[in-house]
Amino acid sequence: MRLGFGAAARAGWDTPLRRLSRFDGVIFHPVEESSVTERYVHVFVHGWQPGFRLQERLHAITDLVPALPAWDPRLVDPVGRTLSSYHVELLGALEALGPDHCVLHYSWIDESATDVGVMMAHRSRQATQVNGRRLAAALQQSLKNPQAQLHLIGHSHGSAVAVHAAAALGRAPRQVTLLDAPENRLSRLSGAADLIDVVLPRIRPTRDDEGPFVDSYASVFGRPYHRKGGMSAVVDVSLYAGLALRPTFFEAVSEAHLYAVDWYALSVREAARGVGYGWSPLHDADVGHLSSYYHSRGRKKPLVLGRRAGLQQLMGAQRPLPVPHRDSRVTDVELHLNRRFPASAKVLRLLPGDGLITFDIEVSGSDGTEQILLELDAVPVFISLARYPVPASGRYIALADGSAGDHLLTARLVTGSSAEADPRVLITDVTIVSWPDVQPGFTMERVAMQTFVSGLVVGTAGTLFTQMAWRFARWMLRPLPRVVRALLAERL
Repeated sequence: MRLGFGAAARAGWDTPLRRLSRFDGVIFHPVEESSVTERYVHVFVHGWQPGFRLQERLHAITDLVPALPAWDPRLVDPVGRTLSSYHVELLGALEALGPDHCVLHYSWIDESATDVGVMMAHRSRQATQVNGRRLAAALQQSLKNPQAQLHLIGHSHGSAVAVHAAAALGRAPRQVTLLDAPENRLSRLSGAADLIDVVLPRIRPTRDDEGPFVDSYASVFGRPYHRKGGMSAVVDVSLYAGLALRPTFFEAVSEAHLYAVDWYALSVREAARGVGYGWSPLHDADVGHLSSYYHSRGRKKPLVLGRRAGLQQLMGAQRPLPVPHRDSRVTDVELHLNRRFPASAKVLRLLPGDGLITFDIEVSGSDGTEQILLELDAVPVFISLARYPVPASGRYIALADGSAGDHLLTARLVTGSSAEADPRVLITDVTIVSWPDVQPGFTMERVAMQTFVSGLVVGTAGTLFTQMAWRFARWMLRPLPRVVRALLAERL
């Protein structure tokens, strides 16, 4: 049955602005359209929230709302702490900077909350792309001051949301701060890795006023970004978090993962120390002299950082590294959407090494209220409000999931209440971009195979070691019977 105008056409309507709240130092307030007038705007985005799925769904259904916000006090973990209590220290430190500073909190817990389990992390990461676009749309609706200095701060998977939002904004943010963005081998194996190294070059990190200043702080799962092409201007910091004694290993790792949030809050409160927020351009600091790589010397002196020699310094490079990629493949895919036919789909053939799908969007006959939604293999990845066109830097889909083969690209047009507009959307120039060193997408089959191979290798090595140890012990004990008989003979 074909979807027509009316309730059916509005079934997929998204309201990004409802996910934003303003923190005044004590409580959270709803954000209305064009209500943010401050000069400095700090936006915090939370990350993956394992163990909160049932709580969020229970209260959302009971309250008859589509989603519960992350700052709802009913969201409590097993140790009795509210979810927002883990972030309020940083939010409070930012709010205390003065009346020219506005602190916003973005919630996507309805899609980032899962059951407890390492293999559940990929479900949260799958939702980072579409929430980055939602955040960009919400900010464009809420900001009234066109000269506002925007600071996006993301923790864990929230760092990916922040990067996708930065790429989708019509005007680049002044700063993007990543707090323990998961990128190491462990997070890549479990499907938790952000895999934003193919996206960061699109926002053009710089040390001047031409683009955003990007700094990244790793406490457990992060890896340095400045070594990769197009990201030489990124400032990486390796924090010493340590593992405290906790009832479970999961709690110890979770605390170390959150250490990056607490560390950055401390740097805001002690900005005079000149590290973290202290070297931010929003603090009127000169970022041109900063090194590419720092590390903390110990947990007792967290704000004492030492410089590390980066790859470019060791190689003697004096200019940004190029972004390596193979020739792009321009497909013949075109998606046409209008009021009568609001949905369209095409099959794309992907090859190993493919990292992005880029495209152009042309909208005509619009009254500005329409929304364009894109899905890849039934997973929402892109949203655009006709009123706020997405720049070229944000018209992409990152291929972080799946494997080479056929994949379904779906586009939908969701119309507003106006019957006078005749919107037409044309999606063209669908291009597949590849990187030689792009990480393969996440699949349960790949994880199962890697786990099997790892277990086979470890088990084989353990068996061989045991056999060698047993043979060595037998060889060492071989003379023992003769010695015992000689001792008995002497006593007799």
